[in-house]
Amino acid sequence: MIAYFVMELGLEDSMPTYSGGLGILAGDTLYSYADMDIPAVCITLLYKKGYTLQKITSQGMQLDFDVPWDYKRYLRRLDLEVEVFFGDKRQKVICWEYWLRSKGNVRILFLDADVEGNDPEIRKLNGKLYFDDGIYRLRQEILLGIGGYRVLKALGYPIHVYHMNESHSAFLVVELLKEFSSPEEVKKRCVFTTHTPVPAGHDRFPVDVIKEELKAYDNIDWDKETVDGFVNLSVLASRYSDKVNAVSHKHLYVTQNIFPDIASVEYVTNGVYHKRWIHKEIQELFDEYIPGWDENPILLQKAYDIPSEILLKAHNRIKSELVNLVNKETDASFSDDVFTIGIARRITPYKRNDLILRDIDRLIHIGERVGEIQIIFAGKAHPKDTMGKEMIKRIFETMKIIRERTKALKITFLENYGIEMAKLLIAGCDVWLNNPKRPLEACGTSGMKAGMNGVLNFSTWDGWWLEGGIEGVNGWGIGPKPSWQDISESKDEEDLEDLYSKLAYIIMPTYYRHEDQWVKLMKNSIATIGAYFNTHRMVSEYISKVYKIGLR
Repeated sequence: MIAYFVMELGLEDSMPTYSGGLGILAGDTLYSYADMDIPAVCITLLYKKGYTLQKITSQGMQLDFDVPWDYKRYLRRLDLEVEVFFGDKRQKVICWEYWLRSKGNVRILFLDADVEGNDPEIRKLNGKLYFDDGIYRLRQEILLGIGGYRVLKALGYPIHVYHMNESHSAFLVVELLKEFSSPEEVKKRCVFTTHTPVPAGHDRFPVDVIKEELKAYDNIDWDKETVDGFVNLSVLASRYSDKVNAVSHKHLYVTQNIFPDIASVEYVTNGVYHKRWIHKEIQELFDEYIPGWDENPILLQKAYDIPSEILLKAHNRIKSELVNLVNKETDASFSDDVFTIGIARRITPYKRNDLILRDIDRLIHIGERVGEIQIIFAGKAHPKDTMGKEMIKRIFETMKIIRERTKALKITFLENYGIEMAKLLIAGCDVWLNNPKRPLEACGTSGMKAGMNGVLNFSTWDGWWLEGGIEGVNGWGIGPKPSWQDISESKDEEDLEDLYSKLAYIIMPTYYRHEDQWVKLMKNSIATIGAYFNTHRMVSEYISKVYKIGLR
């Protein structure tokens, strides 16, 4: 039995317990567990006010609101209560369950310390996801790791593998050390997946604060886990794990550079749950021309069996649906027959969401000389990410300038990006643009979703694209293609020049003048990306490379 620990979980928009990629990946993984009948249970936290509801003013200012939801409609409270200490405070923790059902059943346990009788400060832990980087974050992670372990124990689960996704559940090892006494015995049962090279993904807390919050647990010497007065939870999780894995081949080398003391790092490249992310219009084509694709996604290699005209018509119907959404939600006046780029992901500086707007004179020139362009932006900045919010503001300011200068280039921003919007965006665009600063994209998965819908990727050579991208075959790369070991940062000017040049001289001329070639690229995309970059393959690799256990 696998215990899958994750801080956030993205199953559907009506359950706002996720912020972005980590949560969506967790949801996709659990869907594949259920389909493949993998014995697993997921541990996460219940957030009664969600993550953040994004509203954007006409000036481009992001406003953040709570997302209260009727969790009792979706979750069932278990007749179970455990206790967790936070400093001197003995607090009650209850649990809510949700089931994913397919060939197998995957149970999801949502921990809840917002219980009558608990300290008001502890009850806040089940308010919002990622609302604090200090003491509340630390306590949320104590709740996840220690509370999660105790709930599993109370329910009698025979756990063979504890899978820590990011370091948020690292305090799990405190309980395991208490039970098994020996670090070697704990390591036999733990694996740790690091999902990002960005410092924000590796929580660090002052050792004195940890000692105070965990003083009821005296079975670990925190001074030995300390560097420069801080305990790095990623280091803690890796030290007590038998396997540590990165989430792409490139990320393996980045991880080894960040954590040189880890003796061995594996990698399992992420995937996406194909049945969730392939649009229903495309699914119907697959049902007819690639029977069995849903149970065995490797069959998507047979995408060439789909008649080109039928595939293009299906894509254009989805694109029309997307254009209708844009025109309903904004005043952008998009058209069905114009080349459309999608740029949608969390908005933060290293992702360089607005890179394409750095030289608007050149972009306008391309639109007026080569063909009209439509660009759709979407994504949330973290409520405390002032630089991310400034980027949204710059996008809005640029939108106004462009609107006054030309009709050949249209830009819009769809607010409150979520799962349902993503399903339409990744299938309805013509090109999916992803240009984070190399090598900071550990993997990235949105391009996988686009690719298996026949949408072409245009991406920095980083993360999964360095493995899956074939220049001019299933999309195009941005900037120089590095070696696996090269972890130098990409240069904005170099990437921008490549972006504009390929757009003007290769991508858009192909789209507007060579329809037959474009549809061939769409089929290449489905065949090369959909068949491999899915969570069915990913889960199989976790079992063979990381978990080292049988299916039963």
